[in-house]
Amino acid sequence: MQLERLRGDSALEDLVKHVARLLALAGLLLAGACSVSSPIMDTGDGVYYISVRAPPILGGATGAQTVAHEDAQKFCAQKGDGLHPVVVSTQERDIYQSSYGGQIFGTPNGSLFGGFQGGTSASGVVNMRFRCAQ
Repeated sequence: MQLERLRGDSALEDLVKHVARLLALAGLLLAGACSVSSPIMDTGDGVYYISVRAPPILGGATGAQTVAHEDAQKFCAQKGDGLHPVVVSTQERDIYQSSYGGQIFGTPNGSLFGGFQGGTSASGVVNMRFRCAQ
């Protein structure tokens, strides 16, 4: 009876550890799923500038282009009724990020085990110049 109770506690501890790992992973994924936009700047002559960076999970350069255009639409709508952005120019680029890592463990009997893994992903950056027009 006592042995079964200890086994039950161990299974519960394992479950709690797995749930904690899943929550930590979910938090990391959500933190990496945000785009970053610069404030919209007036460059003169009625032309405005915005720069947006989006992670791979939001579509990289394509996702950044979408966010830049949405921000420009909101900005123009605030400036007056019926105004919308007219793109003057855009520059897009991908920023590649790679990471690799691994671990090797030793056992008391002298054997080794472990593994290595890695990957590459592309965040996107868009610099957009636009005007607000009817």
